[in-house]
Amino acid sequence: MNTQLSGRFDPSIPTRIAAFRSWQSIKTPVMIWLWYLNILYWVGFFYLARPEAFWALLSYFAVGPLVFIMITRQRGLTRLSGLIHLPWAVFLIYLGLRLFTDALGPAISAGDDLAYFSWLQVVFWSTLICVVLDVVDVMRWFAGARYVLGTPAAVAAKASKLGRAN
Repeated sequence: MNTQLSGRFDPSIPTRIAAFRSWQSIKTPVMIWLWYLNILYWVGFFYLARPEAFWALLSYFAVGPLVFIMITRQRGLTRLSGLIHLPWAVFLIYLGLRLFTDALGPAISAGDDLAYFSWLQVVFWSTLICVVLDVVDVMRWFAGARYVLGTPAAVAAKASKLGRAN
């Protein structure tokens, strides 16, 4: 089967093309999860005056340059790409302290602002799930799963899909 992603990402393919093909090969459930996380963080703009939302957005935007560096260095997405969410691990500690302890001032509660409190809870638990999945991915990369998504090796490992047929 000949598809636009079936070949290797050889050095003759520009990095931006290899990266796009790699992104395009992400499985649909993972892509839905990524869009969900992005939209979840964008909601922070509605609460920008609140410090937790500010730090949420700061950690979200800190990921951008890391995505660029990681994809450029690897010529696509690999399991090592889980490292891009490192700023979220720091944010999780901060948010956990704000939600579950009084260490940084009175813990945020539903009585303060139910919508904001609910959004922070969803951000905390969703980000925690994401970071745990990232840790698993990075461990798998160190264990030898070093393929780039969209390549035949990734497809053979059932880690990515191929693009549409040409």
